[in-house]
Amino acid sequence: MHHSIVIQKNFAVMAHTGGIIIEHYAKGTPTSAHIDFKKYGDKLKDFFASEGVSIEKSPYNPEYAEKIKSQKGLPGVKIKVSEIWK
Repeated sequence: MHHSIVIQKNFAVMAHTGGIIIEHYAKGTPTSAHIDFKKYGDKLKDFFASEGVSIEKSPYNPEYAEKIKSQKGLPGVKIKVSEIWK
């Protein structure tokens, strides 16, 4: 496993290529962790549930949602329901 340390203002980040990044204060005290939920989400589900945190999966198809997001800011056409259903 590859490790690297990045020093930023008041904390250092120790990066693990395995999907978990642990951040430390410059003095070495761990402050937070960033976890790849695609890789570890199922293993952490019980822990988060015991803390009252629910992990919701989007009910939307990711490809469909991305198509909608890509259209943001483009001109659109507004359709009134009364014009469709007669």
